[in-house]
Amino acid sequence: MTNLLGAIEGAPGPSSGITFHLDDGPVMCSRDEILERGEDDARRLLAWGVEPGDTVGVLGPNGPPWLRWAVATWRVGAVVVPLGFPLRVRDPSFVRRQLASHVDAARCRVILADPGLRNIAPEGARSWDVDLGVESLPSPLPPPAEPSSTAVIQFTSGSTADPKGAVLSHRAILAAIGGLSEAYALDPVRDRLLGWLPFFHDNGLFGYLVRPLVTGVDGHVLPTARFARDPVSWFQLCGSTGATFTSGPPSAWGVAMARAGRSETLSPGSLRSLTHAVLAAEGIDPALVRRMETAGPSLGLHPTSLGTGYGLAEATLGVTVSEPGTGIHVDRVDRDALAGRGEAVPAAGTSARGVVSCGRALPGVEIRIRSHARVCAEERTNGEIEVRSPSLMDRYQGSVTEEPFTGGWLRTGDLGYLADGELHITGRSKDMLIVMGRNHSPEDLEWAASTVREVRPGRCVAFGWPGSGEDVVALAVEIRTGADPARTARAVRHAVFDATSVMPGRVLVLEPDSIPKTSSGKLRRAAMRDAAERGQLSGSTWIQEGPPR
Repeated sequence: MTNLLGAIEGAPGPSSGITFHLDDGPVMCSRDEILERGEDDARRLLAWGVEPGDTVGVLGPNGPPWLRWAVATWRVGAVVVPLGFPLRVRDPSFVRRQLASHVDAARCRVILADPGLRNIAPEGARSWDVDLGVESLPSPLPPPAEPSSTAVIQFTSGSTADPKGAVLSHRAILAAIGGLSEAYALDPVRDRLLGWLPFFHDNGLFGYLVRPLVTGVDGHVLPTARFARDPVSWFQLCGSTGATFTSGPPSAWGVAMARAGRSETLSPGSLRSLTHAVLAAEGIDPALVRRMETAGPSLGLHPTSLGTGYGLAEATLGVTVSEPGTGIHVDRVDRDALAGRGEAVPAAGTSARGVVSCGRALPGVEIRIRSHARVCAEERTNGEIEVRSPSLMDRYQGSVTEEPFTGGWLRTGDLGYLADGELHITGRSKDMLIVMGRNHSPEDLEWAASTVREVRPGRCVAFGWPGSGEDVVALAVEIRTGADPARTARAVRHAVFDATSVMPGRVLVLEPDSIPKTSSGKLRRAAMRDAAERGQLSGSTWIQEGPPR
């Protein structure tokens, strides 16, 4: 077993690397160039006092400097701490405080930041484009890091005021990449990876920065900001690079597919080269799957190329993937049986709820379901998902009191069931809503609210209103131009009740971008619940409150 740099040096295939498709043109970083530059930059870190085991914060957009300093950090035997930031900064002081909390939790010795982010960079951050004379730097480098030593502290989705970092070893990261590469049968000659998720997100870092270097597969990276400005550029780049593998959150696929349908510049066969078009990182609406199966062929995307997966930062990246070449499977189960008895009973008709399969466990990964304090051997029992894998983190870092492991099994906090050996996600245990003594998934309420024409698709969250017992709040944002807020609130209440038999106690119609997101684009229900408890859902974001139940 080796460490990350040893794996990069011994990667199969030609001297491949990563091509960054920046606004002013592509920049190719070959594997040999990356390793050579890493030696010089490692000496720069030593000159700044970084020692093996120290932590180095990296703050900036996807690009060659991010890659440069990550490799240099690992060459010193130090730990990379990806620091997240929003694409649109409305309050620099607030973002700076958030970043400072992550820096403090990770105990960063040095912070390297993009010069364009000076307004949010924590105090003492160094510009990552600095260049010192190599002759003035120390020459000896530390011995290679042990496989068991820490390589990355990856902050989990939603970590803000109380940051929670997953401490990941070189061994765990390589196990995760090895399992995914085996499951997808990635070939350095045949395959090309294309991603745009930020490197401070686990899918961006491990899926599109580390994986191409370790596997020898050509990597292509689109800056996240470029995707946000023009989602169709993702599909255009798939066509021009001949990408065979790409992934993104379902919400991003939905936006890009919608824009592609109106684009006059996108080639009809732009997605023809894709053999793996993966939806991951957030819940998947079966309706989106149907739209992609219907609209995809016009872009050259075959339905059997669609795939799903389930993962989390605590497991480095992936836990399950759907079988390549089989498309996406949707299981239809009785909604009442799932909510009342926790049983995923196959059903049809209007009472059925569609649950997308996330596929089977990766090689070396074990999954079990715990319900009512016992491990369930039978399938189709809904409960908390527990995982055992060589890719698991060592521990949490930060102000964390919880013990995430039980006998070597990670308690994920996610709810789901197994059917025919495939994992189906039904929600988060902490987000589960209890109404009249019955459990209800917030995803069900959110899906129903999103069917209202005046509501922005996918921009709804449902959560228990603090201190109100069994009341439920559905939040919908960005009503369409000209829509009436009060009428929209009533329509949401009726749509949710008709679909779930749950009458929301409150409906709040909010301005665009009022609901915070995680780094992967998931809406943060807990953050909205906390804001409600603190009385902060008011002022400029408060447009209309629906009538009480």
